[in-house]
Amino acid sequence: MLGVLLVYHGSSKVFDGMGDMIQGITDRGWPFPMLQAFMAAYIEFAGGVLLIVGLMTRPVALMTIGLFSIIFFVYSAADPFGKKEKALLFLFLAIYVFLSGPGKASVDALLFRKEVK
Repeated sequence: MLGVLLVYHGSSKVFDGMGDMIQGITDRGWPFPMLQAFMAAYIEFAGGVLLIVGLMTRPVALMTIGLFSIIFFVYSAADPFGKKEKALLFLFLAIYVFLSGPGKASVDALLFRKEVK
C-alpha cells in the first residue's frame, strides 16, 4: 500500500515538474532547493516502485522515514495539522514497513532466503 501511494504522489513531482516543491523549499530559506526537491521526488517515486516489488524494503523504508520525518516535523511544522496529516500517515506506514520487513512474495525474500538443511 505504501509503495502504491508513494508512486502516485512521486510521479506527479517527477513527470509534471517540481516547481511548486522547489518554490516551497526556497521560501523556507533552505539550501539547495533543486537538489532537495529532486531527492524527495525520487525517494517517493523510485522508492515506491522498489517497495511494490519488495526490493531493498528496509533501506527504502528507512529513507522514507527520514523524508517524511523532515516533512512533518520540520518543513510543515508551522502548518495546521490538517495540512500535514498525510505526511504523518506516510511516516507511520514507513515505520510499519521498516519494522515488518519484506513479505514472503518479495524480491528480497527470494534473494536472501535461507536454505534449510
